[in-house]
Amino acid sequence: MDTQLSAAQHTLLWDAFRSGDRSAFAKLYELFAADLYRYGYNLVRNRQVVEDCLHELFLHLHESHQRLGPTDNIRFYLFRALRRRLLDTVGRMKKLDSEAYHFDNAEFLIQPHEATLVTEELVDQQSRIVVAELNRLPKRQKEILYLVYMKGLTYPQAAEIMGITMKSVYNTVNVALASLRMCLHESLQLRGAFLSLAGLVMRYFASN
Repeated sequence: MDTQLSAAQHTLLWDAFRSGDRSAFAKLYELFAADLYRYGYNLVRNRQVVEDCLHELFLHLHESHQRLGPTDNIRFYLFRALRRRLLDTVGRMKKLDSEAYHFDNAEFLIQPHEATLVTEELVDQQSRIVVAELNRLPKRQKEILYLVYMKGLTYPQAAEIMGITMKSVYNTVNVALASLRMCLHESLQLRGAFLSLAGLVMRYFASN
């Protein structure tokens, strides 16, 4: 499902939902529920917890729609809300503290409708290399790259979602990309691939 709405389209859809339009609420679920679930499952490797928190989030949205503030980026709004709900829930369960989420065990999975690169054998091989190297990054680096490059959120939005400073976001992204460049260069050389590293990474992120 294409969720690449313009800021104006985000605003119109969100405002229609806040005004009580049932079809707009259904559209929100259709556009963002699967995306939210994947993000949540990358944070907390517990399907029941993620499903429960996602259900509670949409129930809260439905019941509180008139009291919600405006937004021109629904994904940012919902990612932030789900992350807070998940970490609060995990903290209450006393199985993990509020910062010990499981993004370090997450994997970047290419969904069937997202895999625009996987059409030729060489590109398929390169895509697998990118995924493998991404999954070797520390959990915080992976989450920031996921939010910024794969989900199109801004640095300030990623900082607010994760509860960290802008400086931390910039530093983490720079370190992560530098590490990726080095690892990808070595991996691609070993496999005899010839596409530029920058082009490969950007093409991969664009496809997701």
